Amino acid sequence: MTIEETPGGTPRGRRRAARGRADRASLLIVDQHPVHRAGVRALLEHEPRIEVIGEVDGLAEAIESCASLAPDVVLFDVDESPAETVEDMRRLRREAPDTALVVLARHEDDEEVFRAVLGGASGHVGGHAAPAELIATICEAAAGGEPIQHTIAERPSVGRRVLEAYADLALRTPAASEIELSERELRILELAAEGKTNSEIGREIGVSEHTVKGAISQLLARLRLSHRTEAVVHALKLGWISGPRIQPERIRDPRRR
Repeated sequence: MTIEETPGGTPRGRRRAARGRADRASLLIVDQHPVHRAGVRALLEHEPRIEVIGEVDGLAEAIESCASLAPDVVLFDVDESPAETVEDMRRLRREAPDTALVVLARHEDDEEVFRAVLGGASGHVGGHAAPAELIATICEAAAGGEPIQHTIAERPSVGRRVLEAYADLALRTPAASEIELSERELRILELAAEGKTNSEIGREIGVSEHTVKGAISQLLARLRLSHRTEAVVHALKLGWISGPRIQPERIRDPRRR
């Protein structure tokens, strides 16, 4: 296992407390190619909103590192067996639920996006994307957003496949009549379906970002799901919420902070 940790890297809470600020997203880079990994790191280290705290060769190492480094985001450069990649991404999401996963794909086809969704990624960036788009995606994911929903909105065929892939959710979760959601919980799901971050959802309904994060975690536990995207798809299928109303200007806008 190869791990290169930034000097002074500590779990997220202690690191941020020592720094006295919480305006930088801590990032762990996952890429098995040292040259490419160094290039990504060099790019992101000049971004004031991102703090690169370590590098690893693969997702197996990333899962171990998340326990000690507690990054806000894991940036994963896809270059492995598709089946193993999806399973490893899902394992990372299970074992590090507070860490967002952003996929940096060499290819930008629908299949890569679909696998990222199945793996529980919060964001997907193609290899030909502008650096500003990669940075914006990382920052949005670190803030609790689901920028991958913007990507899905641009690819209707992927959206259809996602609905089909989660068609068995109703069989794996309690029946709709057995689940009672409050008006606030339903509103949170509606706003999540629009791709809003936890902070934006909190401002919309008048609660803190921490309260929103807690509410989503409780919903996932009650629905026996592991990821916010699954909860949104489930709510749409059961008719708890209407279809997402993503604002055009929110989709793939590299200038968005």
